[in-house]
Parts: sequence; structure tokens; C-alpha cells
Amino acid sequence: MKKTLTLLLLIFGFEGYAQNQPVLDEIVAVIGNHIILRSDLEAEYTQAKKDMSFYPGDLKCEILNQLIIQKLYLHKGERDSIYSNPEMVESELDRRIKYYASQIGGEARLAQYLGMSIDEYKDRRRPEIENQQVSQKVQSTIVSDIKASPTDVRKFFASIPKDSLPKFGEEVELALISMKPEPSDYAKEYALEKITKIRKDLLRGLYSFDFAAKSNSDDKTTAVNGGELGYFSRGQMVGAFERVAFKLKGDSISEVIETKYGYHILQLIDRKGEKVNARHILIKPLIVKSDFSALRDQMLEIISGLKSDSLIMCKVASDFSTDMYTKDNCGFYADQTTGSQQISIEVLDPLIAAKASVMREGQYSKPEKFEDIDGTSGYRFLYLRKAIPSHTANLKDDYQKIQALALEKKKEDTINKWVSEYKRNVYVRIDEKYASCKELSQWKGLAN
Repeated sequence: MKKTLTLLLLIFGFEGYAQNQPVLDEIVAVIGNHIILRSDLEAEYTQAKKDMSFYPGDLKCEILNQLIIQKLYLHKGERDSIYSNPEMVESELDRRIKYYASQIGGEARLAQYLGMSIDEYKDRRRPEIENQQVSQKVQSTIVSDIKASPTDVRKFFASIPKDSLPKFGEEVELALISMKPEPSDYAKEYALEKITKIRKDLLRGLYSFDFAAKSNSDDKTTAVNGGELGYFSRGQMVGAFERVAFKLKGDSISEVIETKYGYHILQLIDRKGEKVNARHILIKPLIVKSDFSALRDQMLEIISGLKSDSLIMCKVASDFSTDMYTKDNCGFYADQTTGSQQISIEVLDPLIAAKASVMREGQYSKPEKFEDIDGTSGYRFLYLRKAIPSHTANLKDDYQKIQALALEKKKEDTINKWVSEYKRNVYVRIDEKYASCKELSQWKGLAN
């Protein structure tokens, strides 16, 4: 129980735990027509103490400083008619609820813990997400034209004391090509005939959808529950599947749907607003051993072509690879922040990292069979272009990472300059209890 409470406190912060506790509230700061309540400050402070092991100054004062800056962004957003995107707000709320529910054992248990319905909790959190979006948009507008030129990068790097240069662990420039066998035309035809017959039998009332799913569906995760998928929103399922699911009415059975996973039929269970709960039966075209053998032979030919320079990695990745993380980057892993193809070996899948750690530069691995998170299997191989041992940062090996740091510093300076200038046009008043906070000195004398 203690572990669950700790997890949820981290997830929901102070508000989630103290929702039913009486709070004597008061205004601690006014920024234009925006206010900061003591409860807001205490909630952020409680969470920050959990996340931070050490802060050299007065943490509560610094949090209040950041909250005031956030209100400045909202003030700017109102003046410039910058608004949140309702669809993105709802998507973010759904994402959070889905994650939180997965941690505690479902939406019912989550609602029980919160002491309110999921919809009520979303209503409480919605303004917070809206404000976050507006703040992010305002900041993006302020720094939209900021670039880090080679001169900026060199100056930034030269400004770092030698004993403070960042340390980088082992890194690699690593490509991955994965391929999955395609079912034969005969296998696809057989699967289609099978699910078509199941559908006809259901329409004739020979058995229930629940029984048919348990007896026939190749989606073993849902089959045990009669094919029930649970509630899902738009954007969570593959396109064709989702379009049909949201058009279903009553307990009707859908036409046969083809997706990359195989052939499906659906039956609506319930709909709540923009969420649907449905049953499905999946029949996968059978992939036999010979399909895998043919795939492995094809991959060996590809590796041979790459070694002889008759094939180009970018084209191979684009034409053949099924790996979503590397396919659009010429097969290479890339840092999600900087775009650099030099990545820490620690962020790789442990099996891939172990393989890469014993490879030589310029080496291609042998094709190895793998199973994807969706249960499908295929073959993959690696290509190690470069291995970089642990080292202190330098411009030659780490230019892109240093450029990203320089750009971040330049954006930070631009934001600070904007705050310094914009605050002169906004009424700011802070409760006298915080008059001694050095972190709040920039706001003194602004109230008028």
C-alpha cells in the first residue's frame, strides 16, 4: 500500500493527495489579471522537494518566481490571442489518465483513489494543461528565430571552464535494419475466408461474439476476454480499424477490416462520448517457416550488396526496414533532442547494446530473428559505423551536442531578456511575506 501511495503522490503531486483536506487559501501574488494562490505554491513546493535532492537557495521563493514568469507568458498569450488547442489538450489528458490507470490497476481504481470520477478529475486538470500549452506557444514565439551559428558554438565551448566540460559515456553510430516476412497470397486468401465464415455464422446467430473470439481470435491478449478491447479514443488504433469502430451502432457486427495485423471483425459494446469499447476477432494470415527462410536469404543478399557498395543504406532502410525509430534516418539511430547520429549506448535496447559493444567499426552483424512488441517476428541486422569511447567533450567529436547546448543557452538568455523587458508593462504585486526573497528581487517596484 505504501508503495502505491508513493507512486501516486509522485504522479499527482500535492493536489491528488490533499484533495479532501481543508485548506485556508490566500493570494500570494498578482500578475496583471492573474493570481497565484498559496495552495498553488504549496503544491508545487511539495512536488519539487520530492524531485530535488538539493537546491542552494530558498526553494519556495524560486518556485514562486517561476510561477510569476509563467503568468507573464499567459498575460502575453492573452494580448496576442494565443490559445491552446482543444484536441491536443484532450489528447494529453487522455494520455495521462491512461498512464496513471496503468500504474494503479485500471480507471476504476484510479477514480476510487482520487475520490472523484475520471471526467471530474480531467475537468480539474484541464485549465492546467491549457495554460501549459499557451505558455509553451508564447516561449516558442519568443525564441522562434534563434539559431546557433558555428561562431556561437565555438564561443560557447570556449566559455566553459576546462574542469567543467561535460563528460560523455560510450557512444555509437549504429544502423538497424529490420524486416518481417509477408504472408503468401494463399495464406491471405485462407485467412479472409475463415473470418468471413465466422462473420456469417455470427449473423446467423450460431454462437455469440464472445464465444467466437475465445475460440478463434489470433489476438490472444483479448481473446480470453471475449475479444474485448476496453475503452479507446481516436488516434489509439490503426486507421481502418478505428474508422469502423466509431461508426458502429447497437450490437451490429462490422464488415471485414484489413489492417497490417490481418483481418478483423468488430462489435460495439459501449460508447462514452469520444471513447469506444468494442470486441474484435483477429485472423492472421499464416506465416510459415519457409517465409522466414526466404526473408533471411533476402537479408543476406542485402548485407552483401551493402558491403560491395552496390546498395545504399538510406535506400535499404526506406524500401525494406520496418523499424519505426531508424527507418526515416537512413537506418541509423538518432538522438531525439539534437538529431545527432552519435547516441549513448545506454539508451539502446539491452540486446542491441550488447551486440553493438562487441562489433568492430564497419562491421555488419549476421541476420538475427527477433520478436516485436506487437508479437510479430522478423529478422534484423546491425551496422556499426563508428564507436566512440567515454570521453570529455570536444568540438571535433561532439559538435552537434555542443551546438544543442549553445542553442539552449542562447534561448535561455533570450527568454530572460524578454522577461526583463516585458515585466515593466505588467502590474505585479507579491505578498509581503516573501519580501526578503532574493529570488524575487527582479519584481520589486513593479506594482503600480
